[in-house]
Amino acid sequence: MKPKVTMIAWNQNDNYVITAVNNHLLKVWNSCTGQLLHDLVGHADEVFVLETHPFDSRIMLSAGHDGNIFIWDITKGMKTKHYFNMIEGQGHGAVFDCKFSPDGQHFACTDSHGHLLIFGFGCSRPYEKIPDQMFFHTDYRPLIRDSNNYVLDEQTQQAPHLMPPPFLVDVDGNPHPTKYQRLVPGRENCADEHLIPQLGYVATSDGEVVEQVIGQQTVDQDEQGLEPSILDGMIRQLQLQQDQRIGADQESASSGLQNGEGTPRRG
Repeated sequence: MKPKVTMIAWNQNDNYVITAVNNHLLKVWNSCTGQLLHDLVGHADEVFVLETHPFDSRIMLSAGHDGNIFIWDITKGMKTKHYFNMIEGQGHGAVFDCKFSPDGQHFACTDSHGHLLIFGFGCSRPYEKIPDQMFFHTDYRPLIRDSNNYVLDEQTQQAPHLMPPPFLVDVDGNPHPTKYQRLVPGRENCADEHLIPQLGYVATSDGEVVEQVIGQQTVDQDEQGLEPSILDGMIRQLQLQQDQRIGADQESASSGLQNGEGTPRRG
């Protein structure tokens, strides 16, 4: 097999370059001379995540499709910490991305099963305020394209970026309580009645009909706490007057024809 580089990263001070190769090895190079310094052995599948520590030039994180997450000391060519992402009943989950926090005390990873893994010091109590399963109700909604080739939400015929803030639901599409809905940007100050979504029955791709969130319980203006527009009210009033005038004209014309007049006239 011809070795191929799948990922490359510099360390914090640019003294070293780390490459991930498709033979599952990580190689540490001197960035000035190009000399190979270390082979880092541990991964059993291809690696697409190389993340440098924000301020410690010795530390590098790697993660791959084998479910392994390693913390390396690249100056010594040694692994200092190791985590294997085993999911009960489903085997291991491939790790797709990792990022350090700005202070370097934590890092977060996402895997192929939709999990967010958070590592670091201290207790996990701050993270217990959120439910285990969190999705936006619009995450898997179908999209269409209009005549200008712009993307629209199929259900509402709106551009996705113009739609109201979505609701938080679990993996089955059931909405979470209102205290969690306030975590969505744009819903922080909404009244409780505006945090309850409208439910409806939706057919899935395999023909099964399930109950899911289909949209807002109230109109956008009500949800945002805005007063009705005066201009909109004037437009509706003018439209109502016009409809009444057209109805009166038609009624007058029909009565004129019934009385034998050749041409209906208005008084």
